Amino acid sequence: MNESIIPVLTALGFGGIIGAYFQSLFQQRGQLKEKEHELKSKRYKTILILMLTKLDPENGLKKIAEFRDDLKNISDVEKEIETELMNSILFANDDVIKSLSAFCRDSSNANYIGTAVAMRKDLWGRKTRIEEDWLTGLHISK
Repeated sequence: MNESIIPVLTALGFGGIIGAYFQSLFQQRGQLKEKEHELKSKRYKTILILMLTKLDPENGLKKIAEFRDDLKNISDVEKEIETELMNSILFANDDVIKSLSAFCRDSSNANYIGTAVAMRKDLWGRKTRIEEDWLTGLHISK
């Protein structure tokens, strides 16, 4: 009888160790994903604000100066957007990089919306049907 209890207790102990290891591993991965999501969210919000400033420099530069006194003119904003594009290679998905690159080449409402939609999909995994004409009439100009 003692001979059968020892292997069972050993198996349970070993199984507990394996279970604890995998639980720790999954928890660590979850925390990493959460941090990655937070980083993306912050970076994407910053990029969108810079893009809006590019589309409406008159209003955007006034507002952005409250937080970024180093961005004095639209040329500074353009350089910052390009820097964000290069940095996004580290964390953004391909669609975000592609659409942000399109915005750098042609700063338009359509390319802004395309970038925002790609960011939304990357963050939340949701499809969207947002179209440019939904935002027509807002005070966003080129």
